[in-house]
Amino acid sequence: MTGPHPPGPAQTNPAPISPDHHDSLTLLGTGDSKGVPRFWCACPVCTEARGANGQPGLNRRARTVTLLRSGGQAALLDAGPDTHAALARLPGPLVPDAVFISHAHNDHMLGLGDLLDYVRYAAGRLRIYAPPEVIPALAARFPYAFGPGEAGPVQPIPPQGVPVGRVTVRAFRVPHGANGHSHAYRLDRPAGAGRAGWSAAVVTDAIGIPPELAREWLTAPGGAGLDTLVLGTSFEDESGAPLSGRSVYDVREALTLPWARAARQVILTHLSHGVDVRRAAHLPPGWRYARDDLTTPLSGHPGSLNEP
Repeated sequence: MTGPHPPGPAQTNPAPISPDHHDSLTLLGTGDSKGVPRFWCACPVCTEARGANGQPGLNRRARTVTLLRSGGQAALLDAGPDTHAALARLPGPLVPDAVFISHAHNDHMLGLGDLLDYVRYAAGRLRIYAPPEVIPALAARFPYAFGPGEAGPVQPIPPQGVPVGRVTVRAFRVPHGANGHSHAYRLDRPAGAGRAGWSAAVVTDAIGIPPELAREWLTAPGGAGLDTLVLGTSFEDESGAPLSGRSVYDVREALTLPWARAARQVILTHLSHGVDVRRAAHLPPGWRYARDDLTTPLSGHPGSLNEP
């Protein structure tokens, strides 16, 4: 169960959105697989990210972890290596009710080490889910948590999805370019009790999603655009790189995707040091770059984002 979340300073903590009345996403980690700054790099973005006078720069970003809150429950969508630090930054203790892993790349699942320790050694209770094809890779990476004769701590994500509060979380397979394939998340809350429903998707690691897959998973019921789309774009423009060696959309490509342009709000995440969030004037209305700890409400009529 989730712990208490007393509100903290808006400049450093996620927005104190009431879990009883609002659904929200907090982007705890918005960097690519290497994070920003890259420890070996002195480029302008990495230099700015290092910050000054003890304060991180605007481009400082950890590896992927996203916090979903709904109806008094919380879930993590992926758990990169910086998950422990991300959860420790919250204004109060939080044990997620569920954790979802999209694929077995280090920047999306190494945080499971701490979460599995909580389950195995602290006798904690935590539901962990992954697509069935991903579970063997997780077992190979964390064999101590998958004892012989045990069912193991990770369950397959069922086709009908998993409820988190009032939201249903489903996973769908997406092309990951040179890295094979990954999975993305579809989030839905039906309308009811005088409240509009909404649909959202979190697609961090994908490129070349075919139109038929986009029609099935990246549109709202009735064919309208999603209310919220969180989309991975590691670089601003990779047109000079061979497509065969790429694995994530760039910003240039994202701006041409019909299903992205149809969404009511688009947050670009999984950002490398090839993206400077201080330069966002080229993004259309309703689009923006993610920053660590940024919170957005999820609803049929998205509201303002909480600035970190």
